Amino acid sequence: MLRRSPVVDTINNVRPKIARAHENAPSESNTDSEARNTADDFEGIFRAHWTRVCAVLYRLVGDQDEAEDLALEVFWRLYRRSMKAGKPENLGGWLYRVTVNLGYNALRSYKRRTQYEEQAGHLLLDHQPDLNTAQAAEQAEDREQVRKVLAKMKPRDAQLLILRHSGYSYSEIAIALELSPGSVGTLLARAEKDFEKRFLALERR
Repeated sequence: MLRRSPVVDTINNVRPKIARAHENAPSESNTDSEARNTADDFEGIFRAHWTRVCAVLYRLVGDQDEAEDLALEVFWRLYRRSMKAGKPENLGGWLYRVTVNLGYNALRSYKRRTQYEEQAGHLLLDHQPDLNTAQAAEQAEDREQVRKVLAKMKPRDAQLLILRHSGYSYSEIAIALELSPGSVGTLLARAEKDFEKRFLALERR
């Protein structure tokens, strides 16, 4: 049986919220038209950015269902903001800033850290069926340690690493984290050095 696209499923999930937002909107003569335009714009943005937002969140939380739940929250926040104040001037930067903040907060939560410790065997970020059980367990443990280290780092340093290793360019990182483009390389190098120090210390325990 073919699995329906998660984008379609999620758009269907968010539509009831959009409908309720429209019902509660002011009753000026142009409100219905503006609301429809906002909904149409939102769906286009959703389709364009959903996969990348989910990928960043999945790297952080290690669970596809939770990553999609968090991604839905990102887009719902965007929709509410657009209804009140219009789209952010820099849409991509806004989206990925909210994405990385939500994901990082989930990573740092006590419940999440405890779950990582108890379920390390389920934390593989990539499905690699050719690995034997011992190799898979070792890779899962490595990813578990990576998340532990990120959770203990300064938020901006962790966010720099998350975005960079999710494939973002220096200019995209600068926009998302509201940094000077020229400072990203230096800040990233410091974050990588801090990460390496913490990771090695954790391995020695």
